[in-house]
Amino acid sequence: QNFGRFKLCYENGLRTSPNLQGRVAVNFVIGRDGEVSQAQSGGSDLPDPGVVSCVVRAFYGLSFPHPESGIVTVSYPIVFSPAS
Repeated sequence: QNFGRFKLCYENGLRTSPNLQGRVAVNFVIGRDGEVSQAQSGGSDLPDPGVVSCVVRAFYGLSFPHPESGIVTVSYPIVFSPAS
């Protein structure tokens, strides 16, 4: 349901590079309150650092159910490619 915020980052990149494609991997931490407390690129190969940075920042606005046992660390890959 939150994919739209990531898609907007990608669409901004497509404006300058219509064939932009690749994977953005984000490592993030879900705190005890269910909010994302840390997020960083984790081996992304999308060649537009602005898009990668935008996607990583977008994770800070996400919230999750409160973890049952402390914090949770997640690695989440998103693959972007232009629509055919």
